[in-house]
Amino acid sequence: MRLLFLCTGNTCRSPMAESLFRSRLARDYPHIGFVEAASAGTSAVKGNTATSAAVQAMDLWGQDLTSHRASPLTPEGLRDADLVLAMAREHLLTVERMEPAALRRTTTLPFLASLSEAAVGKLGEETVGDETQARARLGQLLDLLRARGTPAGYLADMQSQSSDIIDPIGSSLNVYIGVADKLDAALENVMRALFGRPVVEAS
Repeated sequence: MRLLFLCTGNTCRSPMAESLFRSRLARDYPHIGFVEAASAGTSAVKGNTATSAAVQAMDLWGQDLTSHRASPLTPEGLRDADLVLAMAREHLLTVERMEPAALRRTTTLPFLASLSEAAVGKLGEETVGDETQARARLGQLLDLLRARGTPAGYLADMQSQSSDIIDPIGSSLNVYIGVADKLDAALENVMRALFGRPVVEAS
């Protein structure tokens, strides 16, 4: 089961989201070893490092981004992903142009986070135990997203900035920390929607 985090340059938002996701997965769902996470950028230059402010911000979360290297988004990467979590609405437009079929598996991280309570209410709080259960829950979650999506097929509110995480490129460290805070809070909700309640709560 593969998740793809998507932003523009793959040097700020999506690598931070990927790192925070991996950390939460190991801490809150230690039994889940069947999920892979990757990140890419719609305008990424292959091999670029994470910005220094992104590295500093993630250091505050105990995460090391110094070895990160940017990856450009590809049609193959979209086809391989079971769920694409974009940072902003503009990235959904790129997905639509590059690999239209992947749009049915693509939303923005904040939009999915905003539906977490409704998703858990419908799908239940029980923690997934294996990949079969996780894939079934993801399928139900995508159905819920499609029911809330737009007539054009976008699985996000394309009229609202609340669907976006701002791009901190060129901003101060404080802005990056604020973005990291929003990413972490969104991921907490998204992972509960995807996998049920954390094992630490379930035990």
